[in-house]
Formats: sequence, structure tokens, C-alpha cells
Amino acid sequence: MKISYQNNGVTVFESELMCTTCTLIERADHLLLVDPNWLPSEVAFIAKEVERRRGDRELYLLFTHSDYDHIIGYERFRDSAKIIASENLLTNQQADEQMREIRKFYDQYYLPTPWPITYPREASIQVKADYEEHLIGTTHYQFFQAPGHNPDGLITFLPEAGILIAGDYLCAVEFPFIYHSISAYQKTLASLQNLIERENVSLLIAGHGPVSTEQQELKERGRLAQWYLSHLIAYGKSGTPFPEQELWRLYPHYPIIQGKFHQDNLKLAKRELEA
Repeated sequence: MKISYQNNGVTVFESELMCTTCTLIERADHLLLVDPNWLPSEVAFIAKEVERRRGDRELYLLFTHSDYDHIIGYERFRDSAKIIASENLLTNQQADEQMREIRKFYDQYYLPTPWPITYPREASIQVKADYEEHLIGTTHYQFFQAPGHNPDGLITFLPEAGILIAGDYLCAVEFPFIYHSISAYQKTLASLQNLIERENVSLLIAGHGPVSTEQQELKERGRLAQWYLSHLIAYGKSGTPFPEQELWRLYPHYPIIQGKFHQDNLKLAKRELEA
């Protein structure tokens, strides 16, 4: 499995599927593992790395949101880790749909199911408020509810290390994919941009694609996401044609599959915003 970034106790693994990331953060008294995914061999590689480095430290497993590609490795670490998730994720009424997507994934590619397919319903740290601070060992974590992409997103910031774990926001390889709410996405994006402006963010880890360590790039990712949302909103409210040519110039990576996500966004904009 590819390791796309490694420095100062942070390792970012990148799947061969959709450039999906999994992050391992090593602190003096614990490890934090984020969204282990996708292929069974990739999750096995991650698990081996965790055990190799863990020693007698506590392991925490953080889910940024409930999309099936981000929770697919849950059962592999369930018995060895303490779970961190938003209350909205744990109480998700669409959990069965995510389980079906996991079964479909294994079935589609003729992959033997490597462990039982279950959904996280309990957590040692359950984030309920819009903003919460938690001390894990000697490390302070800040958690922010982040609805928009889906209803149960959670953004995590380690202020002493400047590490921002953004889930499926501010990804360099994709424009905003919106399954839940455009207005909620706007608010989450604004909160992210405010955090980047006021805090010393030295490392942004997105759910898909490369990390960023440059302030200018962080801001540019936010600017491009806002550009996309503004045109999506204009289309939804008044039918203003979306500048498709400019979209694919700015996001040229995977236009066939991303074209489908874009069309889904346009349909959502009509439903949510049309007067």
C-alpha cells in the first residue's frame, strides 16, 4: 500500500481506490487511526503497521464520517481500539445503506468478506456538541461537527501539532461531493476557512488525495471549493448554466466518474434551492 506522507509521527496511507486516505498519528501515550480502508490487503497492511508501532500504547479509531469507504475497516480494529465518532454517525438511520454498499463492493470485485460487516453504534468518545475539546493522554483534540458532504461529518484539529483532519472536505483531487445539503456544506466550508485563517495549520489531511503543508495551497483549495459552490447555488436558484468547461479545467483528474457526481450535485441543487 502506498504511503503518501510520513513525518513527525504522522503516516498517511493512500488506497489504490479513489486515492482514499487513512491516517496514523503517533503520540507519546497513544495512537490515533483514521478511516482505515479499502481493500482487505490494504487494511491488513495498515493493521500490521499499527501493531508494529503500537507497543503498549492505547489505540483510538476515529471516523470522519459514515460513508462506506471510510468505515469499511471498522470490524478489523473494533476489538483493539477505542472509537471516536460523532453522535450523528452512531445514530445514523441510513446505516443499512452503508452496509449494503460494503457488501456490494466485496461482491462486485469477487473479494471474500474478510470480517463481519457491522456498523459502529458505540464510541468511547462520542462528539455531540457543535464543538468539543477532549484530552487524550496528554494531547488536546478539537472536534467540529461538519455536515454537508453527508449529515455526520466530523473535523478534527490537533492545535499543538497543527494537524487538521478534514474528512471529505478540501480534497485536491475532487470538487465538493454533496450527498446531504449545499447550505450545510457552505457553513462547514466557511468554518474550515476560518479555522485555517486563525490557527497555525501546518498539515491538512483530506479524505482523498494528497495532504497539504502550504498555507497558500490550503487557501486555494478553499477558494476552489467556494467557486464550485457559488456556481452550483446559482444553477439551483435561477438555472444559470454551470461553467462546465472551467470545472474540468480546474478538476481534470477523473472526469468520467466525477461527471456523475457533478450531475448528482446539480440535481440536489434543483431540489434544495429552486424557488
